[in-house]
Amino acid sequence: MERRSMQYELATLTPAQEKAWSDTRSALLWHAPAFSHIFYTLLQNNHQKTSSGNPYGALFIKNSKDIPIAATDGSNLVFNADPEGFFQFNLNQRVFIVVHEIMHCILNHTVTGHHFQLRGKVTYPDGTDLPYDHPTMNVAEDYVINAIIVDSKIGQMPTEAGKPGGKQLGCYDTNVASAKDNSLDTYKKIFKQKKGSGGGGGGLPDGFDVKLPPGATMGKNPTQAANERNKAAWDTEIQSAMSAAKAMGKLPGSLERVLGELLEPKVDWSEQIRAIFARKVGGGGYDFRKPDRRMITRDVYAPGRTGFAAGTVVIGVDTSGSIGPKELDMFMAEMAGILDDVKPECLVIMWCDAQVHRVDYAEDTGDLFALRAKGAPGGGGTSFIPVFEKIDEEGLTPEALVYLTDGLGCFPQQAPNYPVIWGNIYQGSKYPWGEVVDIPKQA
Repeated sequence: MERRSMQYELATLTPAQEKAWSDTRSALLWHAPAFSHIFYTLLQNNHQKTSSGNPYGALFIKNSKDIPIAATDGSNLVFNADPEGFFQFNLNQRVFIVVHEIMHCILNHTVTGHHFQLRGKVTYPDGTDLPYDHPTMNVAEDYVINAIIVDSKIGQMPTEAGKPGGKQLGCYDTNVASAKDNSLDTYKKIFKQKKGSGGGGGGLPDGFDVKLPPGATMGKNPTQAANERNKAAWDTEIQSAMSAAKAMGKLPGSLERVLGELLEPKVDWSEQIRAIFARKVGGGGYDFRKPDRRMITRDVYAPGRTGFAAGTVVIGVDTSGSIGPKELDMFMAEMAGILDDVKPECLVIMWCDAQVHRVDYAEDTGDLFALRAKGAPGGGGTSFIPVFEKIDEEGLTPEALVYLTDGLGCFPQQAPNYPVIWGNIYQGSKYPWGEVVDIPKQA
């Protein structure tokens, strides 16, 4: 269970510690201006102040067994000021630790972890699930973050007692995760390795930080704190941070790629379909308890759309010879996420080339992948007419029909009285009616 609030005893820094912290912030500004920008605009904590009356910008605690070195709740940074805590490390190592905590905040790992913990599982875009294990996810996230920081040449990985040449303290191994990986794929890798070796929750490498529940430093309910995160504000400041660092010539390629992906989603066609659904079926709210899983694959926790409660939704799948398995897999994965937002009362999948070979009914979108695993019957010519006839034959009145195709086939002469969305994978195809969304064909 997560703690609702964080119990801690505030520390008063010694003059030497105050100077070390001031040096750390100066080094952060010089060597990692993007992180310094986030630190001062979104993470500054004013509860504690230096002897001269200036805010520390972080929480410093003492006598804590739960937080031996560092932690974050996604809003504030926390450091242990005991002799064996944060200040045992040299300047470069302290910079590394601070950047590591800020990266957790940028990637919204505390909110993501809270969501997974409530659900008890990690859901992947292909519809598969893994049981959620909090320590394993922490380690997976640390591997990815540390790889990004090392690749960006910011600071120095901490070592035990801060001694040069000492044992590495923290999770870093490019065979486990590189700067190009994401935490969910890394979690799957570590989870399967543990399962294969018969391991439980133990056997994980030691890190140097703890991930607190959202709002823990402020005594807030974690769910409330998660819902209060302002994604627009974070996006704005991340963009500003990138611009400032780039102007100084201090935006490493790895960091630019990671931050850029937060602001520029790779797949836009699914968002177009989502927007069409919102217009055709009706809009709803957003719920942090059910995240947008297409964004999670990019280490971004964004709330999912909720409240549609659609009736019947039909998916027409072109299974003619021109549609390959990669197109089918991609389509089913994206449609699962979109339809999960829509919450159809009835989901119907019709597999058709020149005739409807199979009609499947799914109770929820997770069933899509089990049905896909049965294979896509067909491989002949293309006609869209049988799907529309089958809908009439079954007496269905769909809220919408989504048809994945290359558009090279025969259309009904008249449009039906329900919305049709064509997921087009072939440039140049013409559709007589309906909404058309171009889907990038997989190589």
